[in-house]
Amino acid sequence: MEELLTVSEVAAHLKMAERTVQAMMGDREMPGFRIRGQWRVKRPDFERWLESLASGQFSTDKVPDGELAATESDKPHVPATGGRALSPQGLTFLTPRLSTEAMHRRFVEALGSAVVWHSDLAAKPLEIDLSDPVPERLRVYLYNATRPSGGRPLGEHKIQLVLPGMGRGERGSFDHSEGRMAILAGYSAEDDVYVLWDAGLYENFAWSRNVQVKADTITQASAGIVAEQERILRPRDGVSLKETVLASNGEHLKDILRTRIDLAVERLQEG
Repeated sequence: MEELLTVSEVAAHLKMAERTVQAMMGDREMPGFRIRGQWRVKRPDFERWLESLASGQFSTDKVPDGELAATESDKPHVPATGGRALSPQGLTFLTPRLSTEAMHRRFVEALGSAVVWHSDLAAKPLEIDLSDPVPERLRVYLYNATRPSGGRPLGEHKIQLVLPGMGRGERGSFDHSEGRMAILAGYSAEDDVYVLWDAGLYENFAWSRNVQVKADTITQASAGIVAEQERILRPRDGVSLKETVLASNGEHLKDILRTRIDLAVERLQEG
């Protein structure tokens, strides 16, 4: 039987605080699982994770298991140029994933001189102050938009909603406080495409909720077109709502941000 490590043993090995290790396991930044509320990790999984992290081949981005049910050590490294890879369990990953810091850096670089200030790129959510097209204070929740194998229409991308510190069975909402507008975004690294959903329509959502965008929308955006897609949201206890999903490459990111903000303001004015 494989040896199990406790949080204190992992923390001592990493020379980190136990609370930090617990948070990393809870946020799925390192492999781990709970037994009656106590975190444990298999020694081989921890050692593989640590080795891949030290070699620069591992992304520390959170990986909600959702439909894939994969641990960090199960997740293969996929080059940023895209491609397919197979895990030891036979799970096929069709698209690359970037770390939170890498995604945030690309997002900020795409906005260029419009960015007056931004928060720590390694922390989620990313807060940004913009001067162009108009002064805006944003709180960006940016997720990898991926094409996991199995059970999805061909080419459809999805993101999985998990907030920092959010655990299984918990529900969450995006933070619109301090005068900042919450932006729900996905990034497809293989296509260099950004997707914007209406964050105001996603309240009290379940851990690892899936949010999708059609393949045609991604394809149009990758070709340099500002793409729009209409979706119908059907809350279990509410009235159906229409959502406009926006997508573009980095060159037009400012444009779809402006449109996203305008649509959100219009929705709020209409009540």
